[in-house]
Order: sequence, then structure tokens, then C-alpha cells
Amino acid sequence: MSKDDDANKRDKGPAGHTPPARPGHASLIDQIMAKAQADGLMDNLPGQGQPLKLDDDDMVPAEYRLGFRMLKSSGFAPPWIEARREIDEERTQVASWLDDARRRWPHLTAPARAALRVAYRRKLDDLQRMIINFNLKAPPGVQHVEGLRMAAELGKLDDQLITQN
Repeated sequence: MSKDDDANKRDKGPAGHTPPARPGHASLIDQIMAKAQADGLMDNLPGQGQPLKLDDDDMVPAEYRLGFRMLKSSGFAPPWIEARREIDEERTQVASWLDDARRRWPHLTAPARAALRVAYRRKLDDLQRMIINFNLKAPPGVQHVEGLRMAAELGKLDDQLITQN
């Protein structure tokens, strides 16, 4: 085998195809970019001379990073971040519901109070389910959400009963 054969093999890519750009030759993209710079199209761009704002995505697996960056730039977030946001919204709604229930409590009949307890328990069960799903689906390195302490949460409604009597 001669030196020319070795040089030809190095210049060819996989399956014997010649790569589109050879070392020492500017690619079409490089030529377009150089012309744009020479024409002044790259001057006075927003953020010029500033460091790039790179997100801290060390905890995101490498194969997901591009997809998550695309989601973020489109106004979306990875599934576990959306799920965490939904958990926070649900907690706020449950707290608001509880405040309203406490205001109505003194004016309710015994069957209505029992129905309120059942409704509160369902809301707490739904929230607990959301938390468990989040903790199961969140990737390693993402902090888990602490589950509800059901007895303490249910006691928040029952505390109203004690203070009324």
C-alpha cells in the first residue's frame, strides 16, 4: 500500500464517501458568514460582546438537553417541571378551598359537614397522587416533593370543629 492510498483513505468518510468540506477549504456556511460579517450584518446585534446565557442543565441527561432547550424556548418545560408547577397550583387551590370551607363550617348541618370532610379527603388524595407520580417520574438529581401527612391535613378541617364547639 502506498502513501497515496493512505491519504485517500483518510480523506474519505465512512463507506468511502468524500466529506463535503475538506480541511483548508471554507465551507459554504463559512463563506456566507464571512460575507455577512464583511457587509456589517453582524454588527450591533442584541447581546453582542456579552457572555452567552447557558442554562444550568447538568442534571439533565445529555440525550434530553436539546429537546428540553427547544421546549423552554417555546414556552414549555420538561414534564417533571410542569408536574411540579401543577402540584404547587393544586396546593394553592386546596388551601383556598379549605379557607372557604372553614368560613362556611359554622353554618352547615351535620350531613353537610360530613360531605365537606369527604370532599376534602378526595382533594387531598388527588394531591397526594400527583406528588407520588412526580416523585416516580422525576429524573435522578431532582429533589422529590414531600408527601402529605394525611392526619395533619385532615386535622386542619377538624380543628375548625374543635374551635367552634
